[in-house]
Amino acid sequence: MPQTRARRYSIEIKDAEGSVVFSTVTYWDDKDKRIAIGRITRLAQLPEVNFYTEPALEPQSDKSERRPRRLRGSRVEPS
Repeated sequence: MPQTRARRYSIEIKDAEGSVVFSTVTYWDDKDKRIAIGRITRLAQLPEVNFYTEPALEPQSDKSERRPRRLRGSRVEPS
């Protein structure tokens, strides 16, 4: 069974004036980190955030051989 690599994270929670009210250090792997961040954002009533990164799509160039798809029943008028 492969071992997952845990990373060290420090967490500080501050009040409105900037004083630290809670501070801790923890070791999490990627799965634990995603779970913890989800719980922290829900606790703070922040909007849901997607932490999964996906590769960006390359924009089509003007020289692309692919033609745009037409809707069924539509016609292209000659210009």
